[in-house]
Parts: sequence; structure tokens; C-alpha cells
Amino acid sequence: MKDFLYKLFLGSPTYNKPLKNTPYQTYVRDLKNTWDNKRHHDTGLEKVLRLFLVSIQIIFPAMHIMQALGKVGVITRNLVKEFYVVFKTLLPLVILMNDWYAHTWAITVSIYFMTETFLYVISIIFVSDIFIEPRSYRRNLLMLFLNYLEICFNYAVIYAGLDLLTGKVTGYVDYIYFSIVTSTTIGYGDISPATDLGKVIVSTEAILSLAFIGLFLNFFGSKMEHMYRDEEQ
Repeated sequence: MKDFLYKLFLGSPTYNKPLKNTPYQTYVRDLKNTWDNKRHHDTGLEKVLRLFLVSIQIIFPAMHIMQALGKVGVITRNLVKEFYVVFKTLLPLVILMNDWYAHTWAITVSIYFMTETFLYVISIIFVSDIFIEPRSYRRNLLMLFLNYLEICFNYAVIYAGLDLLTGKVTGYVDYIYFSIVTSTTIGYGDISPATDLGKVIVSTEAILSLAFIGLFLNFFGSKMEHMYRDEEQ
């Protein structure tokens, strides 16, 4: 059974090579390289943004979870990252289904994890040079799809917790429905924001979702195109 699970999730042991640096060592190296323009000659606002995206990672759990694993194999670390992404995607659903959204901690946690996710997506674009070349772009597309769902679910928690909506709202499914409809900019009108704060938050979801989808399609579309060209040569 152990061999079956290893083969299912990790594949061949030869792929699971131990990493040379711990996440903390990599963090310090990437921060220094970004400051010194080692891999990318950026200036002005671009450099400020890149430094911010690299440095802000320290306040989120992902890096510390990876650090706790030590110098494990690269596939093992990727698998733990996947479980972390799945956890973050399911957490807001659990909050909604158990009616925990009325608690301040639930809204705070949702905003915290959603901020981590969105900054990670932005990092893929602006500091992609510090990331290890992914073994599979298809895997990254799958992870980004989960990130997108997570953002929608977290917004649903915020709408429910702050009681921001009016209309045909009867349960947590309606909050999820409204969040997804807003993220796709469809806007049926059966549910709408009830307050000025609600209008502001709905607007931020629409803008962030458009940015997310645009970055998603543009960046990975070009990556997939290059990959297919390499396979054909």
C-alpha cells in the first residue's frame, strides 16, 4: 500500500531529488538577488513591486510549512504545496457550510489567505525568474484554477459575514453563486450589494478576477505555446 501511494503521488523516486537549500535560505538569496538586480535589470516602480512580492512571503504560512519539512525531495515539497492549496480552497467552504462566517476570525482568515493567494499569482508574473522551472505547466494550471476557486469562496465568506447582499439570499450557496457570478462579470441582478461597502467589495472582486483571468490566460497561454513548439522540434 505504501509503495502504491508513493507511486500515485510522487511517481518515480529518481524525480524526488533533495533540494540544496531550505526555504529560508532561498528566501534570503532571492531577496538579495532582486535587490542587486542579479537576474532581472528592473528599476523604479517595477523594482519596488518585485522587492515587495519577494519580501512579503515571510508573513504567510507556506514558506514556514516548507521550512518545517527540511531539505526533502522536490516532488515531496510540491505535493505538500498542493495539499496546502487544497486546504485553503476548502476552508472557506467549511466556514460557509457551518455558518461560522459571522465570526470575526472567519472573515480575517479568509482575507489573509486570499491576500496570500493573489500576491502569489502576481508573483508568477513579476518575479517568475526566481521560481524553479515547473516540471509540468499543466499542474500549475490546475493549481491556479484552485486558487481562482479559493478567491471566489473567500469573497463569499466576506459577503456572508458582513451581511453585504440583498435579494434572493437564502443560504451559503447563494453567497458562493453571487461571488462566482461577480468574478465572471455576468451580473444577473437577482442578488446585489446592499450597502456602499458591499459595492466597494464587489467592485474589488470584479477587478481582481479580471486581472487574475487575464494574467492566467496571457502568461500560461504563452508558456504552453512555447512548450508545444519545443515538443514539435
